[in-house]
Parts: sequence; structure tokens; C-alpha cells
Amino acid sequence: MIDIDAASGWSFQLAHAALATLATLLTVGVAFLSRPGKATLYWSCAFTLAMVATFGVAASEANGSELIRRICLGALMGGSALLWSGFRAYWAVRPFVWVGPVVGVLSAIALVATGDGGGFSIAYRVVFLVASAFAILLFVDWLRFGDRGNRLLQPLMVISVAFGVVGIGNAVAGLIYPPTTGDDLIVVRSISSIGLLLYVASALVAILGLSWRERSLRSPAAAPCDWEAFELGASDRLASAQRTAEQCSIVYLRMDDAAEIRQAAGTVAQLESAKSLTRLIRSAFPPDCSVCPDATGTFVLIPHPDAAVRALLSSCLEQVGQLEVPGQLPVHPSASAGWAATSTLGYDLNTLILMSREAAILASQNGGDRWERMSAAVVRRLLMGEGVA
Repeated sequence: MIDIDAASGWSFQLAHAALATLATLLTVGVAFLSRPGKATLYWSCAFTLAMVATFGVAASEANGSELIRRICLGALMGGSALLWSGFRAYWAVRPFVWVGPVVGVLSAIALVATGDGGGFSIAYRVVFLVASAFAILLFVDWLRFGDRGNRLLQPLMVISVAFGVVGIGNAVAGLIYPPTTGDDLIVVRSISSIGLLLYVASALVAILGLSWRERSLRSPAAAPCDWEAFELGASDRLASAQRTAEQCSIVYLRMDDAAEIRQAAGTVAQLESAKSLTRLIRSAFPPDCSVCPDATGTFVLIPHPDAAVRALLSSCLEQVGQLEVPGQLPVHPSASAGWAATSTLGYDLNTLILMSREAAILASQNGGDRWERMSAAVVRRLLMGEGVA
């Protein structure tokens, strides 16, 4: 997210400010408040940073404060890195959230320290290139971890590549035509302002689209699961995934210590533990996952590649150990998960539900605090009576 320049006129400034404000309100209201999580938090921070920095640039230009203007311009550079971190968190990979603030601070220092003339021109092109590089990284991570068949993200990926190309082009142009004064950046800033509008708009559409799709796939967190609605939504999602050869999984998670908690503290305490596990699952999995608890555990439909599912399961099971046990019982909470992937078992929902439950029981029998993937070998073992009783 980069640049607002006086030469671009108040129209650009007002457009940036209005769009950044709208993006912040919608992202916080629709995405973060309805489904708090790392991804929605980072997205909200990115748009909030853009909003504050944009108004800072406009106010500093109105007051003739060049120092504040450069500080705000530099801070604005960290926005694209925060968006990148949000999508990495959404895809269940390490988000490197510290990169955004570091880029913003260093960019502000660089723009302030270079002074006027050619030094500022070089610094601007460098920080613009760094910021646009995160748009390219977003595209690369989408190819590695994301859902390529998700049409909600495709426009953003096209804009991300274009944004990166513009950043590279600006840097190359600066090498070919060495800057003399700050005036040579007028065209560059105008182009980057238009690019920023397109990038923010595309990111906003993608984030809101993902949030609305996630709402259609799951019941609200405060309401009990409607099993028929879960089955209908999951069946439709699997049918769509089958047409595009998209990888999906059904995961079933259950507490390992449910019987011990029930015997020591009663059924109410055991039910509270199950509710705590479900709340943790809703926060641990990406917003597009459909979550539905049953009598003994929780089913999760995960429309992500197998590599992302593996990371999600490991992270979720680690967080289970931090749950509070009702009544301060001498029990270390843990859970087991069964994983049934379409890449192994096909796209039939009933098969995936049955196999994920059986795999969770098998994981619990093997010591608990782990996940078990329902592979072809495990299926043969179950059919031969060697696995779950």
C-alpha cells in the first residue's frame, strides 16, 4: 500500500482516505468481530494502518508539514506486508507478522533521512520496491498454500502481480534514468496511487468474500450446530471441490480425557470441556472451515491442501494443552484428531465423516494428543478388525 502525492491532487487523497476507511470498517465489522482470529486481526491492522497513514498524509500536506508527510508515507509501506501476513495466517502457515511494522518503520526512517532532491527519489523507489515485493510474495504463497480454484482470490492475485511489476519497473527506471530532483517522481506517484486503489479494493473484495463464504458454510459460533445445514453445506462444498480437483478434508477432534473429567467432576464439567474445545477449534481453523460439534467431538470441513491441514492440526492440538480444566482437576487436557482427506478417500461426505471419526478413535487408542490420517492401510486394518473396536 503505497503513496499519495500532492501532484496527484486531492481526488487521489480523498479516494485513498475513503477507501481505506471503508475497508477498515468492513474488515473489522464483518470479518474480525464475527470471527476473531490471526488472519482477520492482521487484515484489520493492515487497513487501519492504511487509513491512519492516509489521513496523516492528507493532513500534513494541508498544513505544509513535510516531515509528518514522509513519516506517514513510510508507515503506509508496511500495509502490504500486513496483508501478506494475514493471508499466510489464513492458509495456516507462519505469518511473520513482525515484518509489516519493521517495513513501515524503516521506510519512514529512509524517507525522512534522505532529505530533498535525488536522494528522496532513490529512497522512494527502493521502499516502493520493497513494499510491492510483498504483493509478489502473496502470489507465490497463494500458489504454494492457497486454494487456486477459489475465484474470490483470483482478481487479487492478478493485481498483486501487476503491483509487483510496477515496483520493479520503477526501480529499473530509476537505474536507467538517474534522478536529479524529486520532480521525476510525479508520474511514478500518480501510477502508484492508482495501483494502490486497485490493490486495496481487490484485497477488500477478497477478504469480505471469504468471510461471507465462511458464514454460509458454518453455523454461528454462539448457536448449536444444525447438523442438516452442516451436511448440506459440506456436500455442496465437496461437490464443487470435486469439479475442480480441489483438496478438502474432514477432521474429527475429541477430548482424550472426557471420561476422566466426567467421572471426577460430573457430566456438566465434561460438557463444558467439550464446549471449550469447540470454541478453540473455531478460533484455530481458518474462517472458511465449517465447524460442527456432535455428542462426543467436533467435525471440521477444511477446504485446504493436505500440507495446510497438517499444519492446522498440529497447531490446534498444541493449543488444547492450554485449555482450563473445570474444577482445577489434576488432568492435563489433550485431544485426538482423525483426518480423512479427499486425496485418499474421495469426495463422499458420509465416507469422510465415518473415517475421520474412526481415525480419531484410533489416535486416542494409540496414546492420544495426536492426529491419525485415514490412509488406505488404516482402512484395510479396520476392515480386517485390527484397528478400532
